[in-house]
Amino acid sequence: MKRSIFITTILIFISHGIVFATDIDLRKDPPPTPVPTTPVMALTVSATIDASELAVYFEQTVAEATITVYDADNNVVYQQTIDTASSLEVHIPADTWANGSYTITIMYGTTHLTGDFQTE
Repeated sequence: MKRSIFITTILIFISHGIVFATDIDLRKDPPPTPVPTTPVMALTVSATIDASELAVYFEQTVAEATITVYDADNNVVYQQTIDTASSLEVHIPADTWANGSYTITIMYGTTHLTGDFQTE
């Protein structure tokens, strides 16, 4: 997994020049109703954005996950449901999106992650 991320990063640098990706801080939304307190678990998902793509990485399979990206006006600019048993990475072209603020949501099972990012 780490080797494929490294190779993908190298290929991006080669094909697009030297561009640095920016990590997107993902936060877990609170559950809609009170639930018994359970130990906090580390997020198994990370995301980065660079000049040409938004990348989402799953550290382990979580069955089906839906990735949605909203623009500043809350319009859906991208949505895809993936089966993480088939692929633990999603690369979303972002070079045609207007510069501005965006929100990504990643939902699987009862987990709902949200992150905000900028395109330039």
